[in-house]
Amino acid sequence: MAHQPLDDLELDELETFLESPSVHEECQTFVMAHGFLTALAICPFSLPTEKWLPIVFEEEPNFKGAKEKERIEKLVIRLFGDIQKELESEEDFLVPCELEVSQDEEEFSELQDWACGFMEGVFLTERHWFESEKEEDVAELLIPFMVASGLFDDEEVTKIRSNPQLTQSCIDKIPDVVTDLFLALRTEVEKKRTPFPANKKGNKKSGPGKHGGKHNQGNKNTRS
Repeated sequence: MAHQPLDDLELDELETFLESPSVHEECQTFVMAHGFLTALAICPFSLPTEKWLPIVFEEEPNFKGAKEKERIEKLVIRLFGDIQKELESEEDFLVPCELEVSQDEEEFSELQDWACGFMEGVFLTERHWFESEKEEDVAELLIPFMVASGLFDDEEVTKIRSNPQLTQSCIDKIPDVVTDLFLALRTEVEKKRTPFPANKKGNKKSGPGKHGGKHNQGNKNTRS
């Protein structure tokens, strides 16, 4: 069956559900889930749906019934498919929020949520990002996401974050760097994409998955 992209009404439906009382307080928001699924789509190994879908919700939502459960889960899976198709196309990658972060460490922007979700996806499949001769290139390309997420305190990231102009210049590159990462990790393995080993688990670092899925609900997502 051909992939059916989500329309605007379905995107709004999914966003509303992920911010509703039906989900756990640390459930990923739409923006965070988009970042998380973007990282999984970039990874050259396929993580089975049953491995990543529960991470989006944190805990099983209080679905009204089996019909709603199936509906919402299918919307998330189709969102993942949309992101995969976008990465495989020749079009510019669109991040579903403004490319800006707050200088106030206590205030989360939607981009920070998106980048935190992205880095959680990287942590989940970490060894597949750094197992080739492109390890140094990948590490360098991840810097804008590290800066935007606010999760890291190493010297280079801290130096960038301390300069608002440098920070903005760095995060402005994120859409292009998403494409660069996809090409760096997938150009040599695209034809032999293999399943994520069933008996292995990615190395998920503690902390980034629990940065609060509902930090900033004031700004709505910007979608084209």
